[in-house]
Amino acid sequence: MRISSEPIELTLFPLTGVTRRVEADRWHVHALPARLTLSPESRGFPAGWVLIQAILFAAESDRTARLFADVGVDEAEMPVFDLQLSAKGILIELIKLPPGTRRLLLQPMNSLGEFHLIGLQVRKVGVVERVTRMLFRIAVTCYLHPRQRLRKLGLRWSMPLFDLPEAYRLASCLLRAQAPAPTYTDWIARQDVLTARDRRRINRDVVCLRSLVSFKVLLLAGTQADDAAWSATSASLAAQSLQPTSVQRLARTDECTPVLSGDEAARHWLLILPEGATLSPLALYWFAHEMVQHPDAGWIYCDHDSLSPSGERIDPVFKPDWSPELLRSSNYIGAAAAVRADVWLEACPADFNADVVSMHDVWLRVAESLRGDQIRHICAPLIHFPANLDQRFVATDPQAVARHLARLGVAAAVEPDRWGHCRVHYRLPTPGPLVSIIVPTRDRLDHLRPCVDSVLTQTTYREFELLVVDNQSSDPATLAYLEDISGNARVQVLRYDAAFNYSALNNFAVRAARGEIICLLNNDTAVISPDWLEEMLGRLLQNQVGAVGAKLYFADGRVQHAGDVVGPGGCANHLHALLRGDAPGYQHRAVLAQDLSAVTAACMLTRRDLYLSLGGLNERDLSVAFNDVDYCLRLWEAGWRVVWTPYAELFHYESVSRGKDVSPERKARADREVAYMVGRWAHVMRHDPFYNPNLSYARPDFSLSHAPLVARPWD
Repeated sequence: MRISSEPIELTLFPLTGVTRRVEADRWHVHALPARLTLSPESRGFPAGWVLIQAILFAAESDRTARLFADVGVDEAEMPVFDLQLSAKGILIELIKLPPGTRRLLLQPMNSLGEFHLIGLQVRKVGVVERVTRMLFRIAVTCYLHPRQRLRKLGLRWSMPLFDLPEAYRLASCLLRAQAPAPTYTDWIARQDVLTARDRRRINRDVVCLRSLVSFKVLLLAGTQADDAAWSATSASLAAQSLQPTSVQRLARTDECTPVLSGDEAARHWLLILPEGATLSPLALYWFAHEMVQHPDAGWIYCDHDSLSPSGERIDPVFKPDWSPELLRSSNYIGAAAAVRADVWLEACPADFNADVVSMHDVWLRVAESLRGDQIRHICAPLIHFPANLDQRFVATDPQAVARHLARLGVAAAVEPDRWGHCRVHYRLPTPGPLVSIIVPTRDRLDHLRPCVDSVLTQTTYREFELLVVDNQSSDPATLAYLEDISGNARVQVLRYDAAFNYSALNNFAVRAARGEIICLLNNDTAVISPDWLEEMLGRLLQNQVGAVGAKLYFADGRVQHAGDVVGPGGCANHLHALLRGDAPGYQHRAVLAQDLSAVTAACMLTRRDLYLSLGGLNERDLSVAFNDVDYCLRLWEAGWRVVWTPYAELFHYESVSRGKDVSPERKARADREVAYMVGRWAHVMRHDPFYNPNLSYARPDFSLSHAPLVARPWD
């Protein structure tokens, strides 16, 4: 591509909230807002399109970067440009500078901490280069994303013909990992738009659904009579495109069991709703559509948000699909859902009333009477809760969880955690099963020794053997250490004399293991919580659990791994990465045990017979990366669950013994592994069941999506 002009010479210095480190290209943000000044050595910047290039990388939670054009006005009135960064911090962005731009102010990120800024350049571009770059980004975005997502974003094939800059901006929102997320107000404005064609389809569907589905609304009153709350809910019910057959208002002392005959129960659905909550006008229509599409369903819940005192929609809660472990940790369902009447009558006792029994108890009882595939989740905020919602409707109930486990015959103790949720301690059988802990290694004694020592000295569960798999170590100190630990009765050193293949290494060791439980553990880990093995083992031995993962931290205490998500951010990524270690994360999910699609094999427990029956890790197609994710997805495919727990804690220094994939050979191998995963698991990457599709798929940080891939009934 022809370069239109030479880079503009810049003077770069901190303005506010930023200091320069001694190391080259390293900076520290100590206060917000953070600003760097980019001043040209000439009198000013040229007006028109320029290309800004750099590597701007920050290992912090909010890496939102912006550029302000100083045209002689206050900063609040300056033109502002959102900078779209790749996951690796690569910045290649076209922006149109206004006339009179004297300098640029760079906001490198919007959180405290360190960042790298390397190779910053600004240069003017001509028409040919600008158009070529814009069309290339648009083409790549259209190739990588499904047509439905592009359409929801508003990016259509014809847009570049009449508004190329806007098409370029929209494409950047999906392509670049650090594109600023929309606000919830902007998200609502985009998602709540209905065309005339949409309305015709909805009206047509409603006519059909009236004869197929019957709703009775069960309205739960608050602790005190509230006519305004009753009026608000009644008005939203009256505005429904599909009307309920009846509304039953239940005062605090009323029994909650509706009066229905057996025949009626089989035909009716109950919408459980707290008084004061309001519904989207399409809520009952959307619920009814889900019921017809899934006639075996017995329980349907949806996302929700809240209403500010002024009536503005705020604080959206975008939930995962059905997660039994998460419901034992927290009432993540909330205060409202639709339950088939016969399921309700079977699950709830005849003397049940909302003054005594929590909604958390209700949902646990309902879940006990249904299979997982009978529990459906609508990925849309159809219910809006008032700011003064009675907290008994949403509170987590440790006693209800304990009763639930007792009804199922699960031996466990339940205690509240610091956040007001539940920690379940599953009791282990006596004696406990033998666990074979497998640690592959090659040299790097500085990491292997702390790992082995921490396992041997800090692990309180003692029914384990430690298999250290030596893959061609040559360092004399490492070889001497391996010889030394071989004398420990708990340790066995296995020799694997072949090229590095993480999958093959572990498969080799599993075949040699004596334990019925396998723990895959990286050599660059170290135990933090002594009961890590009891915690993981207790969850693994529960019904249909095939693998359990741990919470891993970087050396500085930030989160390295809190479970894996498939699709967002690329192929597969860690959730809550770089979060402060004691922070709760999105909807407290960084501190709650839950079902997930995958966990990392840096510390993963699984059953040996299950591992062998599934063929272990894929050593042919996934020799280095994603083999753990692939294994977990095959578990799900076979009907097993994958659980992550925040209570098994270890340090993880992440790939220190192998180094990064920087050589052409390693890059080619990495590209092949990504291609395999995309081909094999494309359906999961379009919608990971434990990561709501209304959230960003450009990066796995639970920010809002510019183009949610949610199938609406009328689409």
